[in-house]
Amino acid sequence: MSLNRSFSLALALATTLATATAHAEGDALDKAACVASLDRAQSLQGTKKLREARSSLVACSSEACPGLVREDCARSLVSLDGAMPSAVFSAVAETGDVTDVRVLLDGDLVTERLDGKSISVDPGEHVARFVRGGRQPIEVRFVAREGEKNRLVAATFGAPRSLAPTPVRVEGQRRSAVVPLILAGTGVAALGAGLGFRLKADADADDMRRTCAPSCDPSARDSLSEKLALSNVSLAIGLGALAASGIVWLVDSNR
Repeated sequence: MSLNRSFSLALALATTLATATAHAEGDALDKAACVASLDRAQSLQGTKKLREARSSLVACSSEACPGLVREDCARSLVSLDGAMPSAVFSAVAETGDVTDVRVLLDGDLVTERLDGKSISVDPGEHVARFVRGGRQPIEVRFVAREGEKNRLVAATFGAPRSLAPTPVRVEGQRRSAVVPLILAGTGVAALGAGLGFRLKADADADDMRRTCAPSCDPSARDSLSEKLALSNVSLAIGLGALAASGIVWLVDSNR
């Protein structure tokens, strides 16, 4: 065998050995990474961080991993998918369902728009923050339970902050205050007039008894009778107006 041929055979053997060694080292690295993903997934499942655990199980279920590890990860992935809760985020406004809403779950953005699709969540307490332009953000707290699927988490948006209606007093509200006051004022004025007429009539009657009774001038007696009649009418009007004021106040306040 010539020297050149011997050198060629030695070089080919060395190359083959190097390639085999590289493959072996690569396989060892792949196996170690796959086992590490499985261990990490099991640890995350123990702390109920199922979303992160799922990512690790997907990684070690790939064809690059050894068969036994891949099978363990695949079985664990099926079991985890059955236990992982999911939620469907929804929002409504004055016109009905809306989609231009961003949702942050525990501070992390989970969707830019609402599309009706379910999103996997970890078990436990959560805060969903719904953000829509021109509206006050809405926070909804909920508890996701293991195995619970398609939990509806909804928010209701009111009127835009810039278009919030300003309270106004309607005509009925103004009347409920004004009309009773007018009636009450009329009643007080009528009672005052009636009392004045009565005092004047009593004074005239005393004067007539001292000066001309029982033969007083008929016109004086007529004037006295007129004052007494006006007093009675005024008192009746005053009492009626006060009573009407109270009735109107009660009726309008109960509307």
